[in-house]
Amino acid sequence: MKKILVAALAASVLATPALAESSDTATINLTGNVEQICTVVPNAGFAGANMPNRAYQRADDAVSASWDFVIANTNDPTQANIGQTNQAFFSIAFQTFCNDNFTWTTTYTNGALVNPASAPTGFTNSLAYTVDLKQIGTGAASITGEAAPTAGGSQAYNSDAFNGISQVDFNVKPSTTPPVAGDYTETVTMTFAADA
Repeated sequence: MKKILVAALAASVLATPALAESSDTATINLTGNVEQICTVVPNAGFAGANMPNRAYQRADDAVSASWDFVIANTNDPTQANIGQTNQAFFSIAFQTFCNDNFTWTTTYTNGALVNPASAPTGFTNSLAYTVDLKQIGTGAASITGEAAPTAGGSQAYNSDAFNGISQVDFNVKPSTTPPVAGDYTETVTMTFAADA
């Protein structure tokens, strides 16, 4: 009888399936944040044509550019185009980095280069210009826009995240009316604002 019990017990152990190993799962949630950055830094100089005695200054985010207009036929008053300016062209570039979609808005104070002196009949104290805006870099579709500014007017362009050069090309048009002598000024404000 004792031998039979032992045999039965051995058979029972072999017939029981092995137990599964115990397991558990832990989840780790990682959260980080990249700060939204949209910054613009003016380049050290500018390029241009028909701009004698040109000067360029940069202080933080403010740029000042000045030059003398080219006046044709100053020694021959019989010429019909005396006092007319030849077209001046200049280009100012800005290092731009925006890691989010952003809007580039350009606002014009006068909408022209304006001399505060009054202009007598047959003369002008306002010189028209156009502006071309360009992006050269990576990450965004290129912005290319041409504008004929108006006083207090603005243009806005939407862009994807961008790293590269934002360039502004100014084209001062020849005057069909002789410009009065003196200083001509304009203020152009560019805002690069990351979208909310």
